[in-house]
Amino acid sequence: MKPLVILTLGLFLLSACQTSSTVRETSGHNNFVQLQGATLQLNTDLEISAERARIFIQGGRTRSGFNSYQPHCAFEIDNVRHDGAVIRAGAFTVTSVQQTIDEVVRNKPLMLASLQQLASVSGGGSASYYAGYHFWLSSADQPQVSRMTCYGVYAQPYELHPPTVAEIRDTLGSIATLN
Repeated sequence: MKPLVILTLGLFLLSACQTSSTVRETSGHNNFVQLQGATLQLNTDLEISAERARIFIQGGRTRSGFNSYQPHCAFEIDNVRHDGAVIRAGAFTVTSVQQTIDEVVRNKPLMLASLQQLASVSGGGSASYYAGYHFWLSSADQPQVSRMTCYGVYAQPYELHPPTVAEIRDTLGSIATLN
């Protein structure tokens, strides 16, 4: 079982940072939607706190943090040197879609040192991840807005999957529309 998990995670990691313009439409189906060149319509202004670069959205509401066990998105700007920033409602073009995976927790095995060698004592360690997408955005009116990142749920490698388009739309609620 362990080699299968390692192989699956390895293949996912190899593709995780590659640019892909398609995203799975709904869970359990192999229908993919082309999102490079899509329009992201922000329907309401988003206020970003001072010295922060993003604001989270989950369940159709803005949040300063998020529930790790539900899909979530974040609108991101290109710097933190501000006393508070506003991303104004408007249209953004999705210029690129990049799959991503972030390791959140890593329990490393106990490492012991001896005079002659460094030995690892069983365990192998474990990790949990978020899988998702960076949607690189462009707007002539708001060049400081760099991207929207959406992640699926926090999971072990064998349960890991990025959010579907349906999950992203549910996460955004009426705040933004992905066309």
